Amino acid sequence: MTETERLALRAYSRGEMTAIELRRRLGGASYGDVLRLLSDEGLPLPRAPEAGREAQLTRARAWMFPKHVA
Repeated sequence: MTETERLALRAYSRGEMTAIELRRRLGGASYGDVLRLLSDEGLPLPRAPEAGREAQLTRARAWMFPKHVA
């Protein structure tokens, strides 16, 4: 892995780059490849920002499971 690819992987882990952009920069890597590379580098998966996360999850649940909305 080149230093440029490592920097892209770190940017993705920090949530500064989309998965699609990262996979393109890694030469068309699969999602499984991305997971393996993150693990090899000891990096976490990106997370949604704290602010607004609950509202985003509520909207996602309502969209995915409309019959279970309380």
